[in-house]
Amino acid sequence: MAVRKRKKMLRFTIISGCLVAVATSGVWFATYRHYNAKLIDERAAYEAQLEDKDEVLQRYMDQSQTAYVLVSAKLAGEAITANDVMEEKLPKFSSPDNLISDSEGIVGKYLKINAMPGTAVTTEMVRDEARLEPSERKEETEYIKLPLRLAKKDVVDIRIVFPNGEDYIVVGKKSLEDVDLANQYTFFNDNEEEAQLLQAALVDAYINNAELYMKQYVEPELQPEPVVTYVPNLDVLGVIKNNPFIIDTAKWSLAEKLRNELEERLEALEDEDNIRVGADAPSGSGVTHRKGQVGAAAEDEAVDDSQSVNGIIDQTNQAPVDSSADQSSAGSASNEAATEDSLLEGE
Repeated sequence: MAVRKRKKMLRFTIISGCLVAVATSGVWFATYRHYNAKLIDERAAYEAQLEDKDEVLQRYMDQSQTAYVLVSAKLAGEAITANDVMEEKLPKFSSPDNLISDSEGIVGKYLKINAMPGTAVTTEMVRDEARLEPSERKEETEYIKLPLRLAKKDVVDIRIVFPNGEDYIVVGKKSLEDVDLANQYTFFNDNEEEAQLLQAALVDAYINNAELYMKQYVEPELQPEPVVTYVPNLDVLGVIKNNPFIIDTAKWSLAEKLRNELEERLEALEDEDNIRVGADAPSGSGVTHRKGQVGAAAEDEAVDDSQSVNGIIDQTNQAPVDSSADQSSAGSASNEAATEDSLLEGE
């Protein structure tokens, strides 16, 4: 009995041990799978972070954007010399699009703002002149006839032509900030004197049948600014001479005589010779002919320009008309009318 009982206990012990071992192995295996899966997820997340950081690092290492950086501090209005800047390569993705990448675009220019060392210079930070004139303002015009192929940043002269053919420069060498050809708008900067001349020229356009128009430069960098040849009326001359914003008033000392002579020549014109060169009155002038409806040229309105120079030229350039055909058509029309009258009388 004792031996059998001992064997029974041994068998029970062995079975219990196997069951405990199996249970322990299952728990351990489940725990291992859980932590292993968690470790795999953490590793994948870490590798994704490394890839993102590597991509950012590659962006910083891709220094393909050329820029000019200030070596020393500069104040607004100071000129930039070749010794004030150094060329550097910057990451393209983090650099502004308007960085100056050519030394010609920065050396000799003037800063608009104060700048510290290490500042990359952009086109919006510099200008050609050291200071703005106190009277410089933004100008908007729609009464000037524009060239058909005018574009933003073009450099132009604003001129005026009188009915007797005299042509003068009102404002010289202006860079256009923006252009709206469909509506004949232009935008540029001007000073007090130029604004006075433009307004005086507009008055001449109304009173003396003058025409204001723009003329583009061929090579603005190679062509100097012209001398203003237009002389405003006597009232505007008085305003110019007494305007505190206009410093150089000496050049207008002989302008009164020139203006009087111009008005005498204009008064000497006969009525039939007093023709607006190029268009009608300012309300329907060359500006109106160029204006568009939703961006397209207005063609629905028929304008009588038979008394203008352009109208005369257009008429002379028309194709010849077959007068015999006109006469025959007119004759047939008259015959038909006579036949109808006779029938009515018979009735």
